Amino acid sequence: MAEKYKALVGLGLTVILYAFLHVIAKSEVGVFPSMYVTALRVAFAFLAFIPFLVINKPWRKKNFPQLLITSLFAAVNLIFFMYGIEYTTASVSQLVYAVLPILTIIVSIILFKEKFSPVRILGVIIGFIGIIYIFYLSLIEKGQTITGSFTGNMLISIAMVSWLTHILLSKKISRFFSPVEIGSITSLVTLILVIPLAFLQLKNRNYFLNLTPNLLLGTFYMGFFGTFLTWILIQYAVRKLSYLTVNLTSYIQPVATTIMAVIILKEKLSVNFITGSLLIFTGVFLTATWEIYRRTRS
Repeated sequence: MAEKYKALVGLGLTVILYAFLHVIAKSEVGVFPSMYVTALRVAFAFLAFIPFLVINKPWRKKNFPQLLITSLFAAVNLIFFMYGIEYTTASVSQLVYAVLPILTIIVSIILFKEKFSPVRILGVIIGFIGIIYIFYLSLIEKGQTITGSFTGNMLISIAMVSWLTHILLSKKISRFFSPVEIGSITSLVTLILVIPLAFLQLKNRNYFLNLTPNLLLGTFYMGFFGTFLTWILIQYAVRKLSYLTVNLTSYIQPVATTIMAVIILKEKLSVNFITGSLLIFTGVFLTATWEIYRRTRS
């Protein structure tokens, strides 16, 4: 029980770390190419993971191919998120992730043949109405408000689905690999994928390498605190808690990120955004609350 409390505390810490990360990421990609920022972020994370990678040598284990596949989905999540945050707002980027508990329930129903309850169906419908409403607003408002752009929101959605897949697969391989082993291979796979994308983006934009103090400080935070520490904490939580509980942090994450974005980035709330947010939170609350209640009764 004590380990579960530690895992919950760790999850709470990731909410705070990610809130700052998303605001910093939005600020950095407004000045520098997104994949350039991502490459620096992952490089800092990989440097922190190197000692664990050398000591543990996870490639020697027979389940290593599964770890590579799991890491690939985390890499896709990070890459598409950094592409997407360039075209949408920090607030919406996390609001999209609020759908994670709903998708988690749907996946668990498909995989474990669980039946839909009326409350779950209602929660799923309300949640998806909310996300569709946000996407609709992003189309008609053309990125001029907090709802962001449709392209950016679609990229964030791909990232979100990839992250869900990564969490589900991580649960399976957590019996064979420690959190630092999963994190170290994930950072290496991501770095290998990001470096050519960064050079391609720099070439297409005729942008010269520029390492300013603000960029280095921002990417160091994103790499060490927002990637290295958060990946370890999340993988530890995955080992000790259900994937549903892990994804329930998406309740709090959009609120924390929006507060930071309003204060630091001066993003302005709108009635439409609040309406869409309430629909999503209502759907997530109904879906997740019913699942927790059912498991408690059983």
